[in-house]
Amino acid sequence: MHIALFFTYEVSAKDWLATGLLSREIQLYKQISNNADIEFTFITYGSDEDFQILSDYKKINVLPIGNYLTSQLKITRFLKSLIIPFRIRKELKAIDLLKTNQLKGAWIPIILKLLLKKQLIIRTGYDLLDFAIKEKKSPVKILFYYLLTLFSLLCADKYLVSSKNDLNSLKKRFNFIKNKKIEIRHNWVNITGKVTNSHDHRKQELLMVGRLESQKNYLNVISNISGSNLTLDIIGEGSLKESISDFAKQKNVKVNFFGTLDHIALLQKYAEYKYYVLYSQFEGHPKTLLEAMSQGCVPLVLNNENISEIVKNDVNGIILEKESDSILQKIEDLNNNTKNYERLSGNARSFILKSFSLEKSIELEIKDYSDLIQK
Repeated sequence: MHIALFFTYEVSAKDWLATGLLSREIQLYKQISNNADIEFTFITYGSDEDFQILSDYKKINVLPIGNYLTSQLKITRFLKSLIIPFRIRKELKAIDLLKTNQLKGAWIPIILKLLLKKQLIIRTGYDLLDFAIKEKKSPVKILFYYLLTLFSLLCADKYLVSSKNDLNSLKKRFNFIKNKKIEIRHNWVNITGKVTNSHDHRKQELLMVGRLESQKNYLNVISNISGSNLTLDIIGEGSLKESISDFAKQKNVKVNFFGTLDHIALLQKYAEYKYYVLYSQFEGHPKTLLEAMSQGCVPLVLNNENISEIVKNDVNGIILEKESDSILQKIEDLNNNTKNYERLSGNARSFILKSFSLEKSIELEIKDYSDLIQK
């Protein structure tokens, strides 16, 4: 069995390496290829450098297509991308199945599906259209994402979402599409070894992980903890780093920036902290939250529909119903009640182990391939 996996539009293996995602993202496909008669071809938006980055994986081939998109203009790169399926169809003639890593860029495998008469799985980690609406993108971009979602739903043989809320949202927004196979495939966490999370340190330090962009709501976290002795440690990079730093100084809040970390180092970092904060007003099915909980961190999260599928208030974490809810008060309550903290920490890890294991995702992934190829 040979699967062609299409990277997210304009993302390369080099990007995965630079952002620390490579060791995580490769695990699913590495273990599948090691344990089953399945080979992969990764279609990346990089150059020949991607060959070297992925050279250690015997049953993972690389087809970099970044050289086809050389232009400074987004619209030119997009128009060039429409020609790519015709350029690479011969190289993918022998594959059995097409799959996307995200919705963005799905037009390339959709065209290839029509050219090669192959089955297609479109996987989404978050609802691209819903995010565009909530981020108040331009009407043109929202229309484009609407049409991309529509055609993806019509063309995919399986359309995979990461949360129940995304499933319901799609069915409601595109209720005129009948008999469409939309299924939930949660994100996963590879849980190994014992948690070494200590209850005796970092009682006043909060960990946040994610892009330094407005969606993650860092400025409002800083406002919330202003006037307290809480420290905010942030792992990630983005365009708002300087703004976040300046705002923290204005609010007299200590913020430490750790940049990006390799996934293995990131998992070790989670285990150093008691508390993980996710303050986004909207999210998909955040891997960072799952990973933090898997390492025994107690999550403090701002309530939204997708997050409430993972965190249950006072069961495996703390839900803040509104931005004005005092983070400091929640932290002090837990610091003063060790048994309650240990209960939430243990429940957080147990829930992730039970519901979002890598082993379960491997099983479902192979089933998805087999269901379609055997048709």
